[in-house]
Amino acid sequence: MSGPGAVGVSDDVSHDVPATLELRNFAGALSSAPLSVRSSAHRLGLVGDWEPLFQLLSGRTEAASGSAKILGCELEAALSSGVLGFSACDVPLPSSFTVTEYLRHAARLSHGSASRAVHDAQRALDRYGLAELAKRKLGDLMLYQQRALGIALSTLTAPAVVCLEAPLRKLDAPSADYIARLCGEAAAHSRVLLSAAMPSSPSPERSLLDACDELLVQKQGALLAQGAPSSVFAPGTRYFLSVKGPTIVAFSGALRAAGVRLDARAPSGSFSVELPAGGASSDLLLDTALEHGLTVLELEPLFVT
Repeated sequence: MSGPGAVGVSDDVSHDVPATLELRNFAGALSSAPLSVRSSAHRLGLVGDWEPLFQLLSGRTEAASGSAKILGCELEAALSSGVLGFSACDVPLPSSFTVTEYLRHAARLSHGSASRAVHDAQRALDRYGLAELAKRKLGDLMLYQQRALGIALSTLTAPAVVCLEAPLRKLDAPSADYIARLCGEAAAHSRVLLSAAMPSSPSPERSLLDACDELLVQKQGALLAQGAPSSVFAPGTRYFLSVKGPTIVAFSGALRAAGVRLDARAPSGSFSVELPAGGASSDLLLDTALEHGLTVLELEPLFVT
C-alpha cells in the first residue's frame, strides 16, 4: 500500500504473501518526505530517487524515521541473518585479492566455515560463468566485471532476496546486456530488488525494468507510480509539473475535469501528472496553465521516449 494519491499506484492487498519490500513512513537522510509502500513482487524495480534506501543498506546513514523491512525483517537484521544479499554500486575493492579469494573471504565472514566458503565461492563462479576471472586481481577488473562480481557476491550464501543497486549504471550497451542477463540469473533463484534511474526508451535500463514484475517510481522523495511496467511506462503520459500563480486550485480542478490525474507535492504548485488515454499531450497542461494566468516553472516527462 502506497502513500495517498500516488499516480497509478496499485493496492497490494495480499498481505498473506511476505513483502519483498515494505516501507512504513520511511525517510532517510536524503529523503524530503516519509514514504509508505509495500510490494510482494518477485522481481521489483526501483526507479528514480532511491538513494536513501541504499544509503541505509550500505551503512552510510541511518533512517531519519519509520522502518524498512525485507520479508518482514528490518534491513539490518535481514542483512546479518542472510535473508538479504546486497550489491552496492561500485564500492572500493581490495585490489590485491583475487576474485576467488574475495568470494571465499566474504562467504567465510558470513557463516564462519572455511570448507563451506570454498564450495560457496566455486558455486558462484560456475553459476555466473565467471570461472575465467577466478585468478584475476580485483584491481584489474573492468567495470562490467566488477558488477558481475557484485551480483555473484550478493547471492553467495543463497539469500531469499537479492538487492542490486544500479547494476547497469555507466555501462555501454554490450556490457549492460551482459549484466542484465546475470540479473535474470539471480532472479531465477531469489526475489530481486534492482534500481535504475528514470530510463529512456529503448535502452538497456528500460529492457531490464520491463522484465520486472512491478515497478516503484520515486522522485524527490515522493512515490509517483507503482505497477506493472506496461502501466508505468505508458508512452507520453507521465510528467512532473510545477506552476506558480494565484489560481492553482482552479487550475487543478480544470485539469481533473479534463481527465488528468494529479498528485500534489510540496511545495505548493508541484504535481505528478498522468494524462488521460486517447492522445492527450502536454499541450493540455500548458494551455490550461495559460488560461489560468499561471507561470509554468517545470514540465518534465518522467520517461524519455
